[in-house]
Amino acid sequence: MSIRLKDIAAALGISISTVNAALQNRSDISKATRARVLKKARDLGYRPNWVARSLVTQKTQIIGVVVPDLSRSFFSQVIKGIDMVASAKGYHLLLCNTDEDPAREDEEVSTLIGKQVDGLIIGSAHPAGECAVWRRLEQSGVPIVLVDRWFPKTHFVGGDDEQIGFLATEHLIQQGYRRIAHIRGPNLSTAIGRLNGYKKALRKHKMPIKRGYVREAGYHTEAGGYGATVDLLRFSSPPDAIFAASDPIAVGALDATQKYGLSLPDDIGLIGVGNMQYGQYLTVPLSTVDQQRIEIGSKAASLLIDLITGKAKGNTRPVLIEPKLIVRTSSSRRSQ
Repeated sequence: MSIRLKDIAAALGISISTVNAALQNRSDISKATRARVLKKARDLGYRPNWVARSLVTQKTQIIGVVVPDLSRSFFSQVIKGIDMVASAKGYHLLLCNTDEDPAREDEEVSTLIGKQVDGLIIGSAHPAGECAVWRRLEQSGVPIVLVDRWFPKTHFVGGDDEQIGFLATEHLIQQGYRRIAHIRGPNLSTAIGRLNGYKKALRKHKMPIKRGYVREAGYHTEAGGYGATVDLLRFSSPPDAIFAASDPIAVGALDATQKYGLSLPDDIGLIGVGNMQYGQYLTVPLSTVDQQRIEIGSKAASLLIDLITGKAKGNTRPVLIEPKLIVRTSSSRRSQ
């Protein structure tokens, strides 16, 4: 026989409404009472009827999370940050992977809305500047927060990509490199921001943006970074440093430079973005810019829950997380 709220209430000698409020983690219930209710619920084997509860509260306590690639450490860490906040607030996550396919993203979002999730956190696969889709989603009435990839007039939490590009490029300049190339990502807001930061640093130091020194590669394809680096090294005046828009691109670049017989950081400098877990263990430890992934996820979850509960209103100013420069062997020429 299934355990009901009235059974927990009778066992504790309190009202059903108090039990219900404790299980919903309402602020008007003391921590001691909530702890007693949760323990008794566990002891009795209580399992909440989420369908019945959602009919009463008009809330499912479920957040949909849509990301372009679950295999990427960036998004796994963002999800970890989301879960840290969401679980503490009594929310459950429903995850969807889109494989960088905008059409699949639209299908997954429609499905999640159909399942009546309370809100959505999306790392979008849509190209930069495509705003119509977000206006349509806004009309659905489901609160939405975007992560990593920004679009105008949306709630957004992510790294300051222009600052990421500026930090990485200026670091290379400060290490004495003067012919700095950039392997950018595809046409997404993150790639555009990092490219702008690269150009900003060069302009600040009155250095030219050399024709052909900007190449494109997929964010998480080492092969793309390898190919782009080979192209750059074939120049009559090849670069003496490379700012790669992601750590996987930088890994491919590292492989190419070593196969060309170049020594890092003496012959060429290299820096990526992402602070992937194995970057410090490469044959040449990789310098990188850390986007603070867990913080992005936790702040996105906090913002979304505030939107769901009405604590946050319609101000869509983006929340930008300050990046952190991590210097390792691949670019630290002046410390050798």
